[in-house]
Amino acid sequence: MKRSERIKVIKEQRQREIIKVASNVFAQNGYHLTDVEVIADKLGVGKGTIYRYFPSKEKLFTAVMEQMMHQLADEISANAEGITNPIERLKTIIRSHMDFFSRNLNLLEIFVHYRSEYKHHSKFLYLKYYSRGFKKVELLIQKCIEQKLMKDMPPRAVTNLLIDVFYGILFTTFLGGNRQTFKEKGRYLEEVFINNLLL
Repeated sequence: MKRSERIKVIKEQRQREIIKVASNVFAQNGYHLTDVEVIADKLGVGKGTIYRYFPSKEKLFTAVMEQMMHQLADEISANAEGITNPIERLKTIIRSHMDFFSRNLNLLEIFVHYRSEYKHHSKFLYLKYYSRGFKKVELLIQKCIEQKLMKDMPPRAVTNLLIDVFYGILFTTFLGGNRQTFKEKGRYLEEVFINNLLL
């Protein structure tokens, strides 16, 4: 491996380490009460090291959000890869979401803080990923209807309702603090919502 490639790998690894620790600290303390020095101390580095990778606390906070959304998207893509049946693909997407947030519940806390502090950025980041996910789900529902696997209903309206129900489950479970119910609720979402749309 060339020296430049080695440096790049080390830099990316360090960035991931910083983001991982920062996500826990931000989730625990919120944005305003988090001091970058606390993150640096947990990593065993100087404050300047953090700023070398992320010039400001805002940039670091944004990077945490970006990483969360990328990780979720990558995990869903990996789990759904090779599944051609649109119903099964849709169910896999729901299960993947539930599984991801059951393991990363603190990231919902990050999202709430981010939305509060940086409405202009949060709206852009959220809508960017939301829009991609929405289109994929809408296309799947449309395929189900075209293949006569699902009742003939407006795909966009069904997608909106499905996503609204999902996020309702997400935030009520988050506020209740019981992550163990995510997968159980996911099964009920499949049973009550998806299976009742089937022909």
